Amino acid sequence: MSLKAAETEPPQSTLLSGKRLVPVFGALLLAVLLVALDQTILATALPRIASDLNSFSLQAWVATSFVLAQSVFLLFFGQVLRIFPAKWVMLVTIFIFEIGSLVCALAQNMGSLIAGRTVSGAGAAGMFVAMLQVLSQATRLEDRPKYMGMLGVVFVLSSIVGPLIGGALTDHVTWRWCFYLNIPVGGLSMAIISVLLKPVLPLGADPTKRSWADLLHQARNIDWVAAVLAAGSVTSLGLALQWGGNTKPWDDKAVIITFVFAGAIAIAFVLWERYVGDAAMAPLEIFQSRSIYALFAYGFLNRFTQLIFAYYLPILYQVVRHHSATKSGIDILPMLVAGIVLLLISGLLVGKFGYYFPFLLAAPPCLAVGSGLLYTISATTSSAKLAGIQILLGASTGLGLQNSIVGVQVEFKDQPKLLAQAQSVSSFFQFLGGMVGLSVAEAVFSTELTRFLARYAPDAPAAIVRNSPTAIYADLPAALVPGVIRAYIESLRVVYILGVPAGAVSILVTLFIKNLKIVKEAPAPTTKADVEKSEKV
Repeated sequence: MSLKAAETEPPQSTLLSGKRLVPVFGALLLAVLLVALDQTILATALPRIASDLNSFSLQAWVATSFVLAQSVFLLFFGQVLRIFPAKWVMLVTIFIFEIGSLVCALAQNMGSLIAGRTVSGAGAAGMFVAMLQVLSQATRLEDRPKYMGMLGVVFVLSSIVGPLIGGALTDHVTWRWCFYLNIPVGGLSMAIISVLLKPVLPLGADPTKRSWADLLHQARNIDWVAAVLAAGSVTSLGLALQWGGNTKPWDDKAVIITFVFAGAIAIAFVLWERYVGDAAMAPLEIFQSRSIYALFAYGFLNRFTQLIFAYYLPILYQVVRHHSATKSGIDILPMLVAGIVLLLISGLLVGKFGYYFPFLLAAPPCLAVGSGLLYTISATTSSAKLAGIQILLGASTGLGLQNSIVGVQVEFKDQPKLLAQAQSVSSFFQFLGGMVGLSVAEAVFSTELTRFLARYAPDAPAAIVRNSPTAIYADLPAALVPGVIRAYIESLRVVYILGVPAGAVSILVTLFIKNLKIVKEAPAPTTKADVEKSEKV
């Protein structure tokens, strides 16, 4: 093995195995549990929350603000992780996440709830990329698909338990406990990380500069201009997508201006990153091949549709089928279980055979077919058919999402200095996809609901139908309910069909991803004598 090969692997001092790895990996699992629960626990609770706060038209912002904040801060924390040990980043960001959860739990109006979700999203961004950094430092590349699969299993398990817990708390206690629950889980996670995780400098960092004074001095070089530009572009895009077709028409000057701002600031961001070079928040060196672009686009599209179905399937069951929040959590189990089973299987197979490309190729057709079938549903569609469609949708997530992250790690196996930022850019595109997906879905849903209500239930009071849909069975005359239900089902079908073009584009994108194999390497030499010996071999 050459010295160059040795430099591409984590140093022996950071690699963990056996009893040393178990507690550290357990801490990572807790961090995933915390983020995943907070993201999915609202899937079944949100219709009730929006109705209680009389702001169903703003319900998408509760989810979108969380994902928007993640998108904005992922790049920032990616650069922070190039300087500070991942342990300290995780502790700080978990604390930020907890503050946001407390604000949400105490919220008395939709504005406070959205503000709290924004703070939680910022914390979740740092937790996510720090977790990936710890995994990169503590494990070998060939072992990561297995561990990534296990992290994904916890995420999807949380996705299963989250809606059930959220529904049960909403029906039997109060939805505020969906946020209070994060506080003890976060506290436990911080305690374990504090005790069991060692502070390790990032790969490629200068080992002689370990003091806090040195680290803080390096922090002065963080690309703050890029952070502001990224925040401005993503926020402008989020505002334009939320306003357009929802609270403002698409040709409204405010919508047009925010779209223009988003594009102009994005161009300024790219030009600035090119100007600052290696010190950039997202160095252009990361975008080194068509395969990298394709992996980023693949993650964007996968997340785009994943959150649409996570949030708009419960509306189908709660409003159209008149199921409780708890029951709607049970209703979406087929999609969630399919996701976790295939995620686990694909992770094990990638770890065994080394190829992740076949799973990336198999996921988009499942998405396209499942979305197309979901467009055919009606108010009387059988539960068995809905379950079968959900299995296809879950397969698209289980096969694709984690393997796209593995693909990025493989692409940068020879550039460990860029790995943290490459992962943050990959995560940025994933969460940006989620934000855009939810925003587009909300705009489409709002526009179509207005159109179909005018057709099927013109006499239904808009205040109840739009702001408190779970109350239509109790608050509307029986004669109006069928028309409202028809309007909802027709509107939801248009939202679901968004998965068809997303799946088709994903198939094309996959063709540009390199079909690389994860090759198992011998342990990296740690001394000069070991290096000289390996070079002779």
